[in-house]
Amino acid sequence: MTDDEFDDMDRIREHFARPGAAARETAEYLAARREAARRASRPPPLDIVPAPEFPRFGVARYSCPRRCGWWHDEPTDPGPTRLILPTKPGADPEASRLADLVDLDEPGAAISLDSESRLLALRSRVAAAIEEHYARAH
Repeated sequence: MTDDEFDDMDRIREHFARPGAAARETAEYLAARREAARRASRPPPLDIVPAPEFPRFGVARYSCPRRCGWWHDEPTDPGPTRLILPTKPGADPEASRLADLVDLDEPGAAISLDSESRLLALRSRVAAAIEEHYARAH
């Protein structure tokens, strides 16, 4: 062992030779570490949105990942949306018939694209709300 390690051992022995003071100092140290960890906590990654709860019909509730009691509500039905159908490759933009412009054989692609865009918008809103909450409360 080096001289520094012996000095550390002497300090440790002195610390534990005073049980009352050692317990108080240890508790103070741990409390300071917890407070420092709380202050240094960072928001969860924004690509991770917590699973929603459904407190009542038509509402999805996203709670704070740290379970502090805060939440953000989103409507489960955003209302009607416009479905944008994919165009046919090489379609003439001046065509007068819808069937000449739109690829009606692939409506599933349009529905998938629409649902993905709505999901991204929802995740962005929830992530922004969580980020704002963390900036204010944590």
